[in-house]
Amino acid sequence: MKINAKVQRGFTLIELMIVVAIIGILAAVALPAYNDYTTRAQVSEAIELMGGLKGPLAEYGYQKNVWPTKLVPTSAAVAPNATELTATTIGKYSKLKDTLDGSFPIGKITATMTSGQADTKTIFMETADGGNTWSCNGGTVELKFRPVACK
Repeated sequence: MKINAKVQRGFTLIELMIVVAIIGILAAVALPAYNDYTTRAQVSEAIELMGGLKGPLAEYGYQKNVWPTKLVPTSAAVAPNATELTATTIGKYSKLKDTLDGSFPIGKITATMTSGQADTKTIFMETADGGNTWSCNGGTVELKFRPVACK
């Protein structure tokens, strides 16, 4: 008696199709989540730009009993005058409005997104006590793109 033993070499077509289907399903779930994650990181840049202004604005406000008339970008060739404040107002994904809304002690800093899924949307930080406390709950940026502290 002669027995022919078949040795399986490689994968069958069905096994390969199953692997491709699994990879496709994972990609369909992962890509939108990755896009949301990158947009949240971009929105966080705007929060960081505004957060860097909280201390200097509060100090300016308490010294002069008024908000500065303008936020001058650090990249500007002109030095600020006595009623202006030098600040980093432009990031890679966002830009701050160069004036504060409101009159001391109530004020609002506004950032506009310049790219990503949140492009052209705004987020702002507000204070009602001269800069002692700030909240970042307002604006048109969707909740899913905001940092946890701003939801």
